[in-house]
Amino acid sequence: MIAFGAYDVGKPRVRLLIDALKKSDRLEAEIHVSVWQGVADKSVAGLAQFVGAAFRYLLGMPRALWRLSRHSGTAPLLLPYPGTPEIFLAGPIARARGRKVVLDAFLPIHDTIIRDRQMARENGIVARFLRWFEEAGLRQADVILVDTDAHGDFLSREYAIPRQRFETIVVGAEALFHQPPEPDDFEDILDPNETTPIILFYGQFIPLHGLATILEAAKLTRSEALRWIVVGSGQQEDLARKFVAENGSGRLTWVPWVDYRRLPALVARADICLGIFGGSDKAARVIPNKLFQALAMGKRVLTRSSPALDPLAEGFAERIVTIPPENAAALAEAVCDLVGRREPANASLLIELADILTPEAGVSRLITRLARE
Repeated sequence: MIAFGAYDVGKPRVRLLIDALKKSDRLEAEIHVSVWQGVADKSVAGLAQFVGAAFRYLLGMPRALWRLSRHSGTAPLLLPYPGTPEIFLAGPIARARGRKVVLDAFLPIHDTIIRDRQMARENGIVARFLRWFEEAGLRQADVILVDTDAHGDFLSREYAIPRQRFETIVVGAEALFHQPPEPDDFEDILDPNETTPIILFYGQFIPLHGLATILEAAKLTRSEALRWIVVGSGQQEDLARKFVAENGSGRLTWVPWVDYRRLPALVARADICLGIFGGSDKAARVIPNKLFQALAMGKRVLTRSSPALDPLAEGFAERIVTIPPENAAALAEAVCDLVGRREPANASLLIELADILTPEAGVSRLITRLARE
């Protein structure tokens, strides 16, 4: 397989997918145009960042397409996220060589930008263009990768694409979360003598995370001996800023940024790790990367119930606890209940979870499928 495009290696999804191909010895080449460095969250990126990304794209893509056209063999072409633009450029070249085209539709474009993040009007020109653009791209792929079955069902219905064209490969957690973390006392975040239970959330503050629900639950439990740590910044950052301004630090500590390599140590310190709590349709179709990371470290996870997650939660009820979305009272109650019955990590459970903690099983299915077709 050849990985091609301006894929965003800042996303764990992309890194894990490519690493799984390397481990299976199925990645023949990488033809990568580095575009997204310095753009951690595209939803809040400034004009200068997008102009810089566009310049790097226009500068690097012609050479990448030339390299692809000169590459011998018929290995399938993989377009990791966000690969939809490249399917219009590289797709014809791949097909001329007899290559199958695999597109990772990790984040549905129209649904994410228009419905979930509400960055443009539902019926406006931008929304109509994005819908056309996404559908046209998906229809050109031989196989469409999604991170959950629910996302595959949604895209199949939304664009009337046969369901069998989709293949689910979970995001999983990187090796960083499968090994003992490097020691870190987090003196910049916590009192070294802190002994109260820690409730941890980290993310980019996008709407589906349900930040308002988390903050309200922290407020409801302010009389309890708990330490809420919220790490992140992004689209809904003003909610955290306002909460701290109105309530003080109190029992909640907001940290705008923590180096990625420090996250495992912070997760290790937590008693409960939070998933997502948004009430949107999109929130019901995702299993967040942070959930896999916490599970890989043997942590208990508290998150919203959803069609995407419920089958997994039913199988691992001792580690995954779900509540209704957008329900701060239920979140506060569940936190207090879980803190009251602390449980150690279960090593045998990690073995049972092995297939969902990495994308390797899904990649194996994809390789078998491409060979068969």
